[in-house]
Amino acid sequence: MRAPSSGQARYDGGRACEMLRVGQGTTSHPESFQQHGRAPTLRSMSPHTCESSRSNRSLQSSDPGPRSRRTGLLAVIAVVALAWTGAGSAWFLTGCARSATDSTATASEEPAASPSPTPPPDVHLTIGYGGDVLMHVPVMDDTEDGQGDIAPLTAAAQPWTSGVDLALCGMEVPVSPTGVVSGFPTFGTLPGVVTALKSTGWDGCATASNHSWDQGMDGVVTTADTLQENGLGWSGTNRTQAEADRPYQIYELQREGRTVRVAQLSTTYGLNGFTADPQWAVNLNDVEWAARQARAARDAGADIVVLHSQIGEEYTSDPVAEQTEYAQAIADTGEIDVLFSAHPHVPQTNELLKGGPGGAGMWVSYSAGNFISNQSPELGNALAGTGTFVWADVTVGQAADGTSKARVDALHWHPFTVDNNGHHMIDLAAAHAGSVPEGCTLSEEELANRWDAATTFLNMETYSDDVP
Repeated sequence: MRAPSSGQARYDGGRACEMLRVGQGTTSHPESFQQHGRAPTLRSMSPHTCESSRSNRSLQSSDPGPRSRRTGLLAVIAVVALAWTGAGSAWFLTGCARSATDSTATASEEPAASPSPTPPPDVHLTIGYGGDVLMHVPVMDDTEDGQGDIAPLTAAAQPWTSGVDLALCGMEVPVSPTGVVSGFPTFGTLPGVVTALKSTGWDGCATASNHSWDQGMDGVVTTADTLQENGLGWSGTNRTQAEADRPYQIYELQREGRTVRVAQLSTTYGLNGFTADPQWAVNLNDVEWAARQARAARDAGADIVVLHSQIGEEYTSDPVAEQTEYAQAIADTGEIDVLFSAHPHVPQTNELLKGGPGGAGMWVSYSAGNFISNQSPELGNALAGTGTFVWADVTVGQAADGTSKARVDALHWHPFTVDNNGHHMIDLAAAHAGSVPEGCTLSEEELANRWDAATTFLNMETYSDDVP
């Protein structure tokens, strides 16, 4: 659960869009989610500041959402041509007052030494990731008027998505530039999906996936525009060269009078045989590139860097060598704090790898599976149709010299599955404990099979029933 926060959490986008990514102005809305842009040439070049209240989780943007569990505010701020203007925590030095007998001291006497300043207390926050938002046509058909409002379908996960301080989704498919829904192999979804994500607690999305180019450059632009219009940050795809030059999204969270900045990067292994044109439109997996961008994000003020990468083989319960080797290579750079991977479409285990910033280790979740989809065990894996919400516990301290020192303390996961008869999400752990929602058409045996598979292949040491 979030610790009380006295301030706002803002999400600072490393892009320039109207909503606040570089070069864009900021639109100040009290207790709202502010997004900044990259460079004036980025995004739409207008102030990209979407604000949604994290305190009391009452959204005060145009799209109110049920974030009652959050205690901070998120806002996106520009990372490109703009200079950092985020207000850092100010703390004051106090000296020792002289006693009355000191009033006659001569000028030759040494002044009393001031005590060393006391660093502010550590702050704690949570960063969550929920797997692929994979909008098959049957899922769209089960939303109101087919417009993509998945909020009622994903209600079971909302305590988790709204409970973490920063919730990042996997936007697996692009928003259709023509307004026409399409499914596999070239997906296109509708803006209603993004609006629903915003209203249910999400703050940003990873947009690099093997389907990023399904609708070409128009799809890349439409998806980014839609996310921006809804006050969500993103990383993974770029509308301009300027955005590609600063591909990270920075989110600012205010905690106990201090500002914590989280940078998001997103990449994919490929584009299903397509080649992005221009190539900079979609970020591809590259260890050195990721390390370089992580350093750039830290230079821009980030305390924590999160990387999302699509890699691996579909419907495999255990990570393959390609995944584990890539994850270790990322950890060895010492630049990434946590790696949230995707693409297998089934949840996989997580572990703490050697390496990471300062050699303290790096947590990796090899796959969170799907957040919502039309997939099922008929694909040959009992966990097709099941996903996990994964979140990291983060502590940020401050040294005597004023620099921040951040660390990821732990990683957790909780399973959800989808009943394809209506595509409602079900808390799999709660169902296993006997709390099966009314209307669920999955048999007791099927629910047991999915639970058994999840607890067999995932790391039970990091399982949690506690809502963050």
